[in-house]
Amino acid sequence: MRSPTSDLFKVEDILDAGRGVVASQRIPDGILVLDSQAPAAHVIFRQYRREVCAHCFHYDLGRTLPVRDNDTGKVFCSSQCQATWRENHGELALEAWRALHAFLQTKSKAIVDIYSIAPLTPKPGVEQIENKWRLVNEPAHLGPNASLQSKDELAMKGRRKMKQSSLPSKIYPDILGFLTTGILYHYSHPDAWQGVLSLAMDETPYKSTEDLEAHCNSFLQLRQILPHALQSSCSTAVCRILADAGSHNAFGIRSGSEDGEEYMGYGLYTAASYFNHSCSPNITKRRVGSSWEFRTASDVEPGEECCITYLGGDEKDLTVAERRARLKEVWGFVCMCVRCNAEG
Repeated sequence: MRSPTSDLFKVEDILDAGRGVVASQRIPDGILVLDSQAPAAHVIFRQYRREVCAHCFHYDLGRTLPVRDNDTGKVFCSSQCQATWRENHGELALEAWRALHAFLQTKSKAIVDIYSIAPLTPKPGVEQIENKWRLVNEPAHLGPNASLQSKDELAMKGRRKMKQSSLPSKIYPDILGFLTTGILYHYSHPDAWQGVLSLAMDETPYKSTEDLEAHCNSFLQLRQILPHALQSSCSTAVCRILADAGSHNAFGIRSGSEDGEEYMGYGLYTAASYFNHSCSPNITKRRVGSSWEFRTASDVEPGEECCITYLGGDEKDLTVAERRARLKEVWGFVCMCVRCNAEG
């Protein structure tokens, strides 16, 4: 899948806005335009790990959910969600989640929340990023377990063990979780991975040198702990693409609606990423479980671009200067939609 296809719309190049979704016919108000399906990669932040269902992303006002997978560390709102999640993932993915959960438990004192740390260094440029990842990819830095341990080798040892001296000291569970979901998607959906590759990429996705270091460290740790069968998917190329694509294409996972109070994580939804932004959107988005539904907010005429808001409803109460400032800071562009041009 390169881009979403439908009788209702097509993806076209938009002047000064990359690619966008354009109506192929008249679409009445309230029509379902796209169902995103599950994300290619996502993370539920560690602080919500006991409160958000790993399958359907259900959140019960901060209460601990009743069903827990002790070996993977995941929680669920029901036994049905747990069974569906385990069935969808399969044994190899479950082995990967067990390995990551055991690693986080063993190294709990080294856990760092990268998103709560104020950047101490400037945003790294393309050359710095290239040099760092090139260094990380050298065999000497991949460590003695660069080929990844096989399941049989692990069984002979009784439990997963790694040479701790070869691993970076800091642990970033949110980055590890996001990369793991993407690695598993790359392995299990090789054809659909083209949809990720077709997204607009950010060549400088890291907010600071610390952020770049955290992603590189997380890759090295995953190389050591993930099952041998995932070796080809656990690569610098895949991990870099996940960061590059996620930077400008991720959707926030919030409690309740798109503008819910709790920001619980984010996901990379390839088909949904082709909608451009407007401060007066004609498409609404609503999270339904782990998917997103996109419906027309008014009648959309043939040739009209279908746009959502990237501001989660805040655009209703912000001035044009405030909207543009936030969009520039978070998404990297100056909004030139009809509303902003009229008000500006």
